[in-house]
Amino acid sequence: MRTNKFFSLAAIACGFALSFTACTGNTDNPIVVPEPQPAEPETVKATIGFEGATLNADGYWCGDETGTKFDNWGSEAFACTYVEDVATFNTNFTPSWASWMGYAISNRTETTYASETMTPDQFNNITGKAHGGKNFCVVQTYGETIDFGKPVTLKGFWYTNNVWTVDAILNGDGMTPGKFEAEDFLNCILCPTNANGDSGAIHAVELAGEGKYVGDWTYCDLSEDPNFKNIVSLSFKFDGSKNNDYGLTTPAYVCIDDIDIEYQK
Repeated sequence: MRTNKFFSLAAIACGFALSFTACTGNTDNPIVVPEPQPAEPETVKATIGFEGATLNADGYWCGDETGTKFDNWGSEAFACTYVEDVATFNTNFTPSWASWMGYAISNRTETTYASETMTPDQFNNITGKAHGGKNFCVVQTYGETIDFGKPVTLKGFWYTNNVWTVDAILNGDGMTPGKFEAEDFLNCILCPTNANGDSGAIHAVELAGEGKYVGDWTYCDLSEDPNFKNIVSLSFKFDGSKNNDYGLTTPAYVCIDDIDIEYQK
């Protein structure tokens, strides 16, 4: 009886040892747990339409005294911003001069301009409406930028002429003689800055030339231009045939709306 008990215990111990070895001792085909893969970044497509702006009783915003105060040639001025999605539009407002530089926002529907009503007429576009929604942007810059906060691809935007610009094209600007002739022109130059800090005057948008001017909302398609991929800011400047010793005399404005961008979230 003792021998049988010993044999049974030995058999059980041996079986346990074999089972343990079978579970842990096989190194020929180890179980490999895959490394977790990072999720693909989400691509955001956005259209900036300026609908979030708060406008005054005359239907425009060109900065105000809530901005950061600074000295502008001895006058009190304010650095202001309008922010939509990842884009920041920078505008400098000087109350004592009743002047602004940068990016104004308007919902005005008038299509006329008169010097005695320059303000608010300078916030009118020639179509009398926004491209989409109610609001559009009036651009009058001296280096002020649109900052994107992260690299974006600028796919394009809609543009048209400001009524003061059209009045100068048709009737003269009061500084350079005569209206626009066939040889006269006015261009808006797009100046992107990429994520590496490289910048330049890249793309010309024709506002007037060959005896004609832009009178409708027109799309500026930049989707195939590599210069507008992964940019962090954009600025505008103007070039034209009507100049004096101080520079361009044609009112340097353009109206824009519905800016299409893409970026990685």
